[in-house]
Amino acid sequence: MAAPATHDEGQDISAAVDRLEQAGYRVKLMPTVTGSYGFFAGTDEERARDVNALFYDDDVKAILCLNGGYGSARILDKLDYDYIAAHPKLVIGFSDVTALQIALWEKCRLVTANGPLMVTLGGSDAYTAGQFFQGLTTDAWQGPLALPAGRKLTTVVPGQAEGPIVGGNLTVLTSLVGTPYALDGTGCILVLEDTGEDAYRIDRMLNQLWQSGLLSRVAAIAYGDFTDCPHDSGDFTTDQVLDYYAHLAGKPAIKGLPVGHTKDKAFVPYGVEGRIDADREGASLTFVDG
Repeated sequence: MAAPATHDEGQDISAAVDRLEQAGYRVKLMPTVTGSYGFFAGTDEERARDVNALFYDDDVKAILCLNGGYGSARILDKLDYDYIAAHPKLVIGFSDVTALQIALWEKCRLVTANGPLMVTLGGSDAYTAGQFFQGLTTDAWQGPLALPAGRKLTTVVPGQAEGPIVGGNLTVLTSLVGTPYALDGTGCILVLEDTGEDAYRIDRMLNQLWQSGLLSRVAAIAYGDFTDCPHDSGDFTTDQVLDYYAHLAGKPAIKGLPVGHTKDKAFVPYGVEGRIDADREGASLTFVDG
């Protein structure tokens, strides 16, 4: 367990450690997990050193991220990408961890995963915990994504597309545009989610992704949850903004993926081949890796 971004903000991770140990895993806590440096879990050098050290350690099989917040992007120029590419390990998290996951995809073609952060794993519901532990026990993802009870995927733009699943938090992903770690996304299924952003800010970020060419390069778009994203009376809603850019891109697009700042979190492997099927009857996301 490492902390590439914000410190634990006073949250207790003992429940997460207990849950992992009860499932039969040995947990290694890096120094930054309990560290603090301003609003980070350590200096940039300390946080990068912990991430690199977990890749160097042959006993470590997966890297779990403590928290989101902010800071992962500040360590991207300090990671040992050549070594990481030759010694792949699953990096699990979401939110600010998106920066780390995208950089590892672009530099190493490393498979990572959208999953819970360790500050919340201990209190995760049955669906989230079940998805997480199932994801830890396989490196071959096949079949349709299992959805929590009462949730369904809906079609925004009909069509079918196949490609590597990539993406994550919209704000973080957009912040990488113009850097050496920006997502190219050609032929990929782009997953996007966010929280706490006004609808006009969502529009501004999607416009940047459109004008940068990303939305033209992807094969499809899969929107996750956009929680607490308000709009003023008479303004466009977040759903209207999302729909507009999906139609502008002209690629198959779906909504309702259980990823992001939401109670029910799917374990979605980034870098794994997926297929989107979307029509008026409904939509699905299927993993097609062997």
